[in-house]
Amino acid sequence: MDRRLHERVEVQFEAKVTTLKNRETAYATVSDISQAGISVALPMQLTPGDKVQIEMADCHLSGNVIYSNPEAPLFRTGIAVARVELGGSDLSQLLQRTLAEVMPDTPGVEYQETYLG
Repeated sequence: MDRRLHERVEVQFEAKVTTLKNRETAYATVSDISQAGISVALPMQLTPGDKVQIEMADCHLSGNVIYSNPEAPLFRTGIAVARVELGGSDLSQLLQRTLAEVMPDTPGVEYQETYLG
């Protein structure tokens, strides 16, 4: 039985995660996104409450670590996203559509159609 409160959308994005406290950086894979936040696989363990910045292509997300559990050889880490800054790349547009579906109330996620006519 799945006890999760929010539906998850499976994704496969590469990301760079930086802790704001000590500026420690690691590369990660974002595996799913939900209304509550994102799940990443990291090579280092973070502490719940750590403030982090996530970079995916030209997008920047900021948030707080909720959990960091070992899943050999990585750590499955849940991050509650507080703010999103989107860029202009194709990946940014894909990420924006995904975030707009699952976490529409997060600042910076507002979906805007672009007219190319």
